[in-house]
Amino acid sequence: MSFVALLRGINLGSRNKVDMKSLKALFEEMGYENVQTYIQTGNVIFDNAAYDVPAIETALLKKYGFEIPVIVRTREELEEIQKHPIFLKDQVYIMFLAHEISDEQQALLGELVEDEFVVWNRKNIIINLSKSYHKTKFTNNFFEKKLGMGSTARNQNTVNKILLKM
Repeated sequence: MSFVALLRGINLGSRNKVDMKSLKALFEEMGYENVQTYIQTGNVIFDNAAYDVPAIETALLKKYGFEIPVIVRTREELEEIQKHPIFLKDQVYIMFLAHEISDEQQALLGELVEDEFVVWNRKNIIINLSKSYHKTKFTNNFFEKKLGMGSTARNQNTVNKILLKM
C-alpha cells in the first residue's frame, strides 16, 4: 500500500532546511520501502502499512534539530479527493488536517462562506479560492487556530503529481 507523508513547515526560504536526499535516506533507515520525495516542500512517498507518525516526527527532530509535523495519507484518500467536484476547479488547495474534526468544528467551518470549500472525510478541506493562496485568509494558520489542530496545505498540481508517483 502506498502512502505520502506530508511534512509541515520545511524549506521556507532560509528556515527549516531539509535536504531531500537525506530525508529519503532517513525514511529508508526507518524501514520504509520504495521511498521517494517530491519537491522541496516535504512530500515523502513510501510503502509500508505499519507507519508510525510519532516515530517519524521523533526521527525528524533528532536528525534536523527542529520539530516537523507530519500528516500521512493513503493513495486511496488522495484519489477520493481528486474525484471531488471542487478539486476540478481552478485555484484549488487541500488542507490536510492532523485529526478528524468534530461536529462542533464542522459547524464552525459551516459559518464561513467567502470561498467555496468542503470538508472531506472529516480530515481534509478542499478549497476553491476566489483569491490567490497568499491573499486569502484561509491558510494553514487560519485553520490551525480555528480548529485547534495542525494542518498542512498542498495545491491541486502537487496532489496530482504525488498521485502519479505513487
